[in-house]
Amino acid sequence: MSHPELIERMDCLKIRSRMRGGMRILLAALGLFPLLAPYELLIKIEWEHFVNPFFFLAAFISAGATALSAFLFFAAVAGLSSKIVFDKHTATFSYSSEAPVVRRTRQVQPLSNVCSTEVGVRDWSDSAPTYHLSITMKDGTVFESGSSWSREKIEWIRGRIDQFLAAIDE
Repeated sequence: MSHPELIERMDCLKIRSRMRGGMRILLAALGLFPLLAPYELLIKIEWEHFVNPFFFLAAFISAGATALSAFLFFAAVAGLSSKIVFDKHTATFSYSSEAPVVRRTRQVQPLSNVCSTEVGVRDWSDSAPTYHLSITMKDGTVFESGSSWSREKIEWIRGRIDQFLAAIDE
């Protein structure tokens, strides 16, 4: 998870949500463990007959383990890092995202296009909900920060952004 981090300056607010290198390495390392199933079930056991119900069961389990490994490797290399910038000096809002295998994208809009900031919630079936910051533009485009387990932290960031935008309107 890429926890959002607020960086405040006199004329600029930045919200960085980075996927750290250590997390990428951990996901890639975890992706290696499911590969033990195909090795143990298909390669180590030297099957003499492939038309066998036990071989099909081993192949099915191995396919699932390989898919899990592929998913973990994909998450390691394609997990996004994002940055949201509110710049008073240039009167712009910018959103950029990137990953090792995803090209960097950047969108810039006038600060006057920011319509609302809200705390978004993602409910998970197997764990506590996560919270993120949603910034809605006048054209309906929604930009989201990284997620956090702490609603209070996201509420605090939202409050700082609202104060920053209110100071501009004055």
